[in-house]
Amino acid sequence: MHLKSLSTQGIGRIPQWMVLVQAVLFAILYSIWALPETILIRHICLIGGALISLFIIYQYRFQFWKKEALPIFLIGGLFIWICFHLLFLSVDFLAQYSEFSSIWKRTAIGVIFAVGFGLALSREMAQKDQVSEKKRDLVWGALYLGLLSPTLIYMVKFVLTDKALQWGLVVPDYWRLYKEASLFYVAKTVYVCFCLPVLGVALGQLARNIDRGLLFRLTNVAYLATVPAVFFVFYGENIKNGVIYGAALLIAFVGHLLLKDFRQHWQFKIALISLILGLGSLFLANHLEQNNSWKTFKADAKIAFDTQNYEEWKYSGEKGFPNNEFGTMVSITNYERLAWGKTGLELIAQNPLGFGLVEGSFGRMAKEKWPDSKLHQSHSGWIDLTLGLGIPGFLLIFTPFLIVLYRLRGLAKVDKESPEIRKDNQQNLYGAALWWVLFSLLIMWCTTEISQKVYFDNLLFWLTIGAAYYLGSGSNFANDPGQADAERSKA
Repeated sequence: MHLKSLSTQGIGRIPQWMVLVQAVLFAILYSIWALPETILIRHICLIGGALISLFIIYQYRFQFWKKEALPIFLIGGLFIWICFHLLFLSVDFLAQYSEFSSIWKRTAIGVIFAVGFGLALSREMAQKDQVSEKKRDLVWGALYLGLLSPTLIYMVKFVLTDKALQWGLVVPDYWRLYKEASLFYVAKTVYVCFCLPVLGVALGQLARNIDRGLLFRLTNVAYLATVPAVFFVFYGENIKNGVIYGAALLIAFVGHLLLKDFRQHWQFKIALISLILGLGSLFLANHLEQNNSWKTFKADAKIAFDTQNYEEWKYSGEKGFPNNEFGTMVSITNYERLAWGKTGLELIAQNPLGFGLVEGSFGRMAKEKWPDSKLHQSHSGWIDLTLGLGIPGFLLIFTPFLIVLYRLRGLAKVDKESPEIRKDNQQNLYGAALWWVLFSLLIMWCTTEISQKVYFDNLLFWLTIGAAYYLGSGSNFANDPGQADAERSKA
């Protein structure tokens, strides 16, 4: 059968209960993905979602011959590359095989789950009857609640940890906040990785509702409440990265309000922007007051980039730290992260095919060059990932990332002849959410120690959902003439 005829085959029916079950499995998975002692639940959710996805993928099997499937094939190419690297380029075969049988196995199952879930969500947008609308609300509710769960769990832990004695409560260890020594400690990186995306989604849905003129809706209250809730987590854990990324998302949101049809509902937009900027300024001022490292950032950077004369960055504090131009010791965070970032880029140029490990390649490469060094990760996810997977592996992730971001943003241009379909794509519920999640991940991986374990699983999971959603969004109307005709008859 010719490729052209394959690409025009119809899409099989996907029961909506499958989409709802996948949304519930996702919500459970996301809420506990990085929490300790939850691996069994994670595996159940991943495997259950993947099994359902196999059916959905089969229903869409002919659509994988379309050019829109390129991002999915590039993601598949990543797994081929890592197999090739393990067999023919490995520096430490046992360490790579250990990751291959753990991180890569979970990631592969997650990718299968994500392909089917992304296709199913795209199909949801093509359902127009009243029953489907109600079920779609349930799917969206489960999806958003799952995204919000890590933030809510932190807030509950914060309150119980702070007020348990005062209220006379006996709180299990699992529901308290602890430092690193505890089995139940949750690293700051977890809160950045799993709380920042819901901030982006909330802002994206607010922007979407404002564009549609839906200013006074109950859902907007939930989205607005999400913003301070996420910043509360970043403030409570004193996460500078989280504050920076959150501010970047707010700037993108304000830019959207100003640049897109500003004259529509301009009074509401000015009021909302004023509120955000006012509260944001107060929060930022308080954050800067608590973190003196921002005040010495420029001076610390001068010392950090001089990696030849100041080598303390290699030893994790064992040999102390240098002074900056003010005669005071550099901020450890500023100094180490900038020096590690510069060194990481140099090591990429020297080792373009990578060491082979998702986690810890920076430290292993550094050990080969400086045997007495005490390094582990560069604190830039993208640098660490490139050091591990090499430039080819990085491109097999970053290329589909950029394609999907661009295509999700441009879904409104899918069908220029049908204003109704174009409007539906432009106001796409899940498409907008996925764009903001991916944008959050894009900036998050720049300066966060995140190239490891569940964070890598999470990255490829979201990237694959976005890629599958893009494929499905281009297929639902183009390959379902009955649905397309029904849409055009309404226009």
